Amino acid sequence: VLDLVKQTDVHHLVYADDAMMYDQLTAAVQRTLNWADTLPLAQRPNLVKVDDFYQAMHHVDSIWKIATTTPNHDELRALIEQVEQQVGLECEWSWVDQVDIAKKGNSKGRRLQRWVEANGMKMSDVMAFGDNFNDLSMLERVGLGVAMGNASDEVKARAKLVTKNNNQPGIAETIHKYILS
Repeated sequence: VLDLVKQTDVHHLVYADDAMMYDQLTAAVQRTLNWADTLPLAQRPNLVKVDDFYQAMHHVDSIWKIATTTPNHDELRALIEQVEQQVGLECEWSWVDQVDIAKKGNSKGRRLQRWVEANGMKMSDVMAFGDNFNDLSMLERVGLGVAMGNASDEVKARAKLVTKNNNQPGIAETIHKYILS
């Protein structure tokens, strides 16, 4: 995958072990760094600049996904097509200009379903919240999928309920209304 990405102007982050690795400080990486800075210290992701992805990949145990991004949607679609056909990995839009590349079935919805069923519960009894395209697999599988108010209109349209923006108490209010009352 990295060979295919390197042939384009598509930027990427590699989620490996406990880190998000990048090799160039692009606008997309800066967006991620800025987002991370808004989180409490204990919740911040481990963002690591590497000099050489190929070398860095030899020192990790697991690669979870590769997040690719560019404002050029045609180039991103072409990359997705190549990855799916040549490498056999799954590509899922996670934002308007970002596609996550991972092993087939490695979606939030599938992972949540496995956890729920492993704990003797049913997805119809679960409530989930999300604001990005990569949350759709989760929002559409649970009993009550709730889109955040800051989500795109497409995500909101596919959720069963829309709550307040992520910087307002919408999650707490929804839990109180549908679970605690």
